[in-house]
Amino acid sequence: MKIIVLGGHGFVGKSLTKRLLDYPYEIFPLSRVDGLDLTDLDSTKKYFSDIKPDVIVNCAAHVGSVHYGLKYPASIVHDNMMMILNLFKAAQEECTNAMMVNLISNCVYPMHSDIQKESEMWEGMPHKTALPFASTRRMIYVVSKSYMEQFGLKSKNLVLPGVYGPGNHTDIERVHALDGIIIRMINALNSNNEEFEIWGTGKPVREWCYIDDVINIIIKSIELNNKPSIDPINIGQKNGYSIKELAEITANILSYNGRLTFNTKYPDGAEIKVLDNTLFKKMFPGYEFVSIEEGIRKAVDYYHSVI
Repeated sequence: MKIIVLGGHGFVGKSLTKRLLDYPYEIFPLSRVDGLDLTDLDSTKKYFSDIKPDVIVNCAAHVGSVHYGLKYPASIVHDNMMMILNLFKAAQEECTNAMMVNLISNCVYPMHSDIQKESEMWEGMPHKTALPFASTRRMIYVVSKSYMEQFGLKSKNLVLPGVYGPGNHTDIERVHALDGIIIRMINALNSNNEEFEIWGTGKPVREWCYIDDVINIIIKSIELNNKPSIDPINIGQKNGYSIKELAEITANILSYNGRLTFNTKYPDGAEIKVLDNTLFKKMFPGYEFVSIEEGIRKAVDYYHSVI
């Protein structure tokens, strides 16, 4: 089996590629550093034509922190839409029998959804702080469904919460809140800072998934190639933590005794983002996730080694 991992040098793509090397597959991690430009149709078609993949895992995206998204909304919309349209067009023309596995952020859900259910994705607008990126993630489902109906191109659409853990960036503008808290608190500890600033009120509740769990589920989805499911499925645990709670857990693990302060000049984003896990439990019965405490401890060990 030939597997292309798009965004193969990013956080999830790199971790997936490393794990897949333990399997009897031919793995092709591709990104800009390899010469692939997903915003260019001819470039995308060439790679797909040369490799003729059986599976394409789409980890590619132009994305950043909330602050990055507010600064570059047009670039995010343009680049991501070009990538999505070229990806499906190239697959349809060069490898129609391939299966796509698309990773979709849970920012696609309506801003007022407390428990985010797949069936309710279209029942409202995403939060304004994530609207440019979230809209393009919704379009992945629209485009994948359209190509399946017209051309028979198979897709699976996995909706992810915040992903964290070893292998992520060390630039706080390129990571989600949890990794950002860990990185900044390690720096505060190393600098003997007596205060740690939380960006926002600390009240927003988020669900998190440790990187190894994400990789496990992607691989299980590949192995279930004979069970295509175009409709989105949450990789969810139905369990969230406030930003303040995450900072407290991290401080306890690091033995950081500084005072937590809150900079309310930073936007909070949506109040609650927790994924319903009803469909997940049916698709992956008995799966056990890494606990938030264990995951943060492993992430702390990793960042201690690279910062």
